[in-house]
Amino acid sequence: MARHFRRVVRLCAAALLTAIALLLIYTAGLPEPTILPRLRQASAPILTGRTLDGAPFSLSAQRNVPIIVNFWASWCAPCREELPALQTLHQAGFHVIGVNVGEPEQVAAAFAAAQGVTFPNIADADYYWLRMFRVRVLPSTIFINADGTVREVVNGGMRAHELFAKAQALGKP
Repeated sequence: MARHFRRVVRLCAAALLTAIALLLIYTAGLPEPTILPRLRQASAPILTGRTLDGAPFSLSAQRNVPIIVNFWASWCAPCREELPALQTLHQAGFHVIGVNVGEPEQVAAAFAAAQGVTFPNIADADYYWLRMFRVRVLPSTIFINADGTVREVVNGGMRAHELFAKAQALGKP
C-alpha cells in the first residue's frame, strides 16, 4: 500500500513538473505583456481628486506636458523599490503622479512622507482609478504623452534604468 502511494505521488509530481515546464516553454516565446492595447493611444481618463496633502488635483490641468502616473501600495515590495526612482524623476522635472491603491488616506500619506516622496499622490481607497485606468497589478505605471494620449502601460515593477528610459522617451517637460 505504501509502495502504491509513493508511486502515485511520484507520478503526480512528474505531471506537475511537466506542466510547469511546458508552460515556461510556451510563455518564453511570447512578448512581455506590458502594453494594454485598449488603453494605449487612447486619451487617458481624467484623474481628479485631492492629493494626500489635501490640495485639489486634476490630470486635465496637466495637459501639454508628459505625465507619469504610478499606481502603488505601501505593502507592495516592487512599489517600494520604484519610489526612489520616481522621486528622482520628479526632482528632474518630470510630472509624476502617484495613486495609492486600497489603503486609507492616512496610511498612504504617512508612508509617502516616511519615504521622502514629494510628488503629488492621490488615494484610491475604493479602487475607482484602478478600474478607470484598467490596472491589473501593482505597481503599474502609465506614461501619458503631452497631448493626453496613453503612450505605454507597464504592469509590474521596473528597474530604475527602465523607468528613466521610458520617461526620456516621453520627452522632457
